Amino acid sequence: MKILRFDISSRLLHWTHAVFFIWLMITGISMFLTPKSLLGNPLLKMAHVYASLPFILVPILVYIFSSQKTRNDIRDMKSWAGEDLKWFVEILKNNKTHVAGKFNGGQKANFFLTLLLIIGLSLSGFIIWMKSLFSVSFVEFNFIVHDFLAEISIFLLAGHVILTLFNIESLRGIINGEVNSDWAKKHYPVWFLKKNGS
Repeated sequence: MKILRFDISSRLLHWTHAVFFIWLMITGISMFLTPKSLLGNPLLKMAHVYASLPFILVPILVYIFSSQKTRNDIRDMKSWAGEDLKWFVEILKNNKTHVAGKFNGGQKANFFLTLLLIIGLSLSGFIIWMKSLFSVSFVEFNFIVHDFLAEISIFLLAGHVILTLFNIESLRGIINGEVNSDWAKKHYPVWFLKKNGS
């Protein structure tokens, strides 16, 4: 039996962010590797810079017009409890983990790290883009910050993809919205019981 884990607006929020991030990552790496100049190929720069606008704005618009379920998911992601910290301890001990709600501690940590990286990349990217408004030393510092945060983002994305492939039912959930009820009961028992009104 299948149960709904993510509605259409939750999936739209996830995938719009993912698509624009991957585009920014590809164009950013290409700019970094191109030998033409510090800022790279002008066309790549344009493709990178202007993609940053929908990267920031589209998820915000999706959230504004999203369903109450999506807003509840984000609220759950932002809330931390002792059970979430305990989840990390159990993972390190290689013990069976207990998830107190719809998301585990790792998923919540990924959400916070992603949010911080978006803010850091957006601010440092804006300073690089509008470099004429700032001192040369400040712009150069933000180049370093931007590159460093991008590298962290790539590692975070790689970890996210690898863990998803090891939990293929999670991938099905974020693609078509539904997951197997037995999987949900095993990995997210509290959420499963609440979902079924038990």
